[in-house]
Amino acid sequence: MTTAGAPPLSTRFSIPVYFLFGQSMLMNLGFFMLIPMLSIHYLSLGATALFVGNLYAVRILAQQGLQLFGGYVSDRVPYRLVLFIGCLIRAIGFALFGVMRPSEWLFLAATLFGIGGALFGPAQNAALVALIPADKQARAFTIRQAASNVGTTVGPVLGAFLVFHHFSLICWISGLLFMVLGIASLFILPKRQARPVEKPTFWRGVHSIRKNYLFLAFVVLFMGYYVIYQQMYIAIPDLLSTLHAPKSALGELFSLEAILEIAASYPMVAFMTRRGHLWSAPRLMAIGMLVMSIGWIPLLFHVNLATLLAPVVTISIGSVIALPNRQTYTAALANPSYIATYFGVASLSMAIGASAGASGGSWLMHVLGHPAGPLAVPAAAVFVGVAGLCGLLFLRLPATRRSAPETVDSAL
Repeated sequence: MTTAGAPPLSTRFSIPVYFLFGQSMLMNLGFFMLIPMLSIHYLSLGATALFVGNLYAVRILAQQGLQLFGGYVSDRVPYRLVLFIGCLIRAIGFALFGVMRPSEWLFLAATLFGIGGALFGPAQNAALVALIPADKQARAFTIRQAASNVGTTVGPVLGAFLVFHHFSLICWISGLLFMVLGIASLFILPKRQARPVEKPTFWRGVHSIRKNYLFLAFVVLFMGYYVIYQQMYIAIPDLLSTLHAPKSALGELFSLEAILEIAASYPMVAFMTRRGHLWSAPRLMAIGMLVMSIGWIPLLFHVNLATLLAPVVTISIGSVIALPNRQTYTAALANPSYIATYFGVASLSMAIGASAGASGGSWLMHVLGHPAGPLAVPAAAVFVGVAGLCGLLFLRLPATRRSAPETVDSAL
């Protein structure tokens, strides 16, 4: 017998859900085994930094810019088939990186790489939502984020070990990994899934999102998360350079951040299992943003290794709290007929927020990076303000839960 409001007795998931957890981990492993190594490899072959930068930009634009269309396709085509096609296209992109020398044709590889992600990203999120009851989704997304963090940590280590002498092998291993994951999706994910009665169309999906002002406000608000998270790669390396740290220090900081995210994931999973039903997604996202805000405060007074570690630690912890609840809240706000389309539009938070964080953070560090009056790092005051304001605004969001839609059977 359970009391009212208690968490469900069963904390187990179905085999397809565990597959999606493992798929996320292995996708991140394959992605980060190659992508950080592209610049090392092509620069060593004589390519310019501009060429490599444009290569990354094409990949990002193709993936983030087409997520809306990837979501629309996923709402009309079985998720498992979209996952297979997306993984296949990305595998082809990996293979092209392995056989091509630096030339304009590499932009085709980068485009295919991005298109693949634009397809399977929304489909994977929507499939997870379709397979899990609403009261277990927050815990499921937290577990998936923990699994993804493992792949994010291990991937660059494997890539760095192979990049100088076996770059093509990295490409083939990563491509094969995505190919196997895509094929496995066809066999492991269920053939049938509950689908809304309303037949999705592109313009109906766009109209549904356009009328959902709460969702649009949430997408804009979550851009603040990515603005702050991007400072791991902009402001923190800039400040580290002022300490005249050894060249290996930056890599060690990134490794520390990844390890902290993995370590923080396990207590978060336990919390979501036992107490998560008592906390709304907006409240948890607010806590995550406020934690990220606090980490920048020590840099207002002094710059040393300890104060520089503070935002690294709080960004790691805050992201573990905020990011999975972003997925849960997206599912709660979405029209069930267009769940994948909503996830595609939600990715604009990352596309715009990370871009603004990169360009805006670098500009702030250039203009405000030097001590001014009592402030050791004036730009840190901006980061405190952005993260803190986003946290307070998250608290104003309602704890909306999606009601169960009228459904018919359709293939997953």
